[in-house]
Amino acid sequence: MEASSSRSRSEGYPSKRRSSGGGSGSRYGPTAQSLNDDTLRSIFSRVDDHFDLAHCSAVCKSWNTIISTGHLMRDLYYKRNPEARSSSITFSTKRYFEALAMNEHASTLTGGSAEVHQWIGHPMRATLCRMKSGSVLTGMGDKVLRLWSAESCKYMNEYDVPNSKMLVDFDFDENKIVGLTTSQVCIWRRSGPRSIFQSSGGTFSHGLCMSYADPEVVIGCEDGRAFVYDMYSRSCSSIHRLHPSPVTCLAVTDDQLIIGGSTFGSVAIADHTSGQRLGLLKSAFTPTVIRCLSFSANSHLIFAGSSSGYAHCWDLSDEKYTMDSK
Repeated sequence: MEASSSRSRSEGYPSKRRSSGGGSGSRYGPTAQSLNDDTLRSIFSRVDDHFDLAHCSAVCKSWNTIISTGHLMRDLYYKRNPEARSSSITFSTKRYFEALAMNEHASTLTGGSAEVHQWIGHPMRATLCRMKSGSVLTGMGDKVLRLWSAESCKYMNEYDVPNSKMLVDFDFDENKIVGLTTSQVCIWRRSGPRSIFQSSGGTFSHGLCMSYADPEVVIGCEDGRAFVYDMYSRSCSSIHRLHPSPVTCLAVTDDQLIIGGSTFGSVAIADHTSGQRLGLLKSAFTPTVIRCLSFSANSHLIFAGSSSGYAHCWDLSDEKYTMDSK
């Protein structure tokens, strides 16, 4: 994303002209790649906005190295906050950018404009909504799942829940919809024949939540166990004990981890392959029920929402609890 201030400055720049000279060299004038490190460092030191400087550092590895080793972020911080030079607190680029980002998000949400679209999607209330790849899937208030276009809010398709059962959780991708009742897994194709299969009853009971990564779906149950179910062979491949209390929400990561929240306010992490529980994360605000959670693969952060109204965050990269906020 390019800041408006950067765009306005660039509008005044003359366009490049073709060189009229011959030879085998470039047909254009000198480029940024032809400048030495000292010259680039001098140019970057004149940038007076942290976000513009961050954009420069993201262009390539060499620019990032020049900005980092030259401590240009720190120098710009002291330039804007001269009183901080005499402070005993050590400057941290990471913490400073975290604060900048939070302030930027807050100001955008406060002062920015937003379009709100509202429509009646179900005769009864819709208690769950999933959004992916420009589509929105709603349902759970009745026995119908409905798919909508996120851009136009127009109806696209609907899927009936079989045998008058009530769904407790669902998710979808570009090819299929996976739904969970208290005792069965149901899958619908998004094109072609509607229903692929229903799992046989009795494999698990009192399912409360699910998360899937092809070809398996993980089901969290009232007894604290997680059932790993192969969606195509229609069989249960493994069962893992996550909590002594009901599993309220689940996430499955790309590196074979199962993450499950509980009614006791804790989040368990288990190895998908061995079933070994690798850790138990607890909130400072227990007892509380973990209602939802999400895992960010890029930052190794687990985010969770609880019944106490708090948002919780754990950092798996250094295995320490990060924050609670309300």
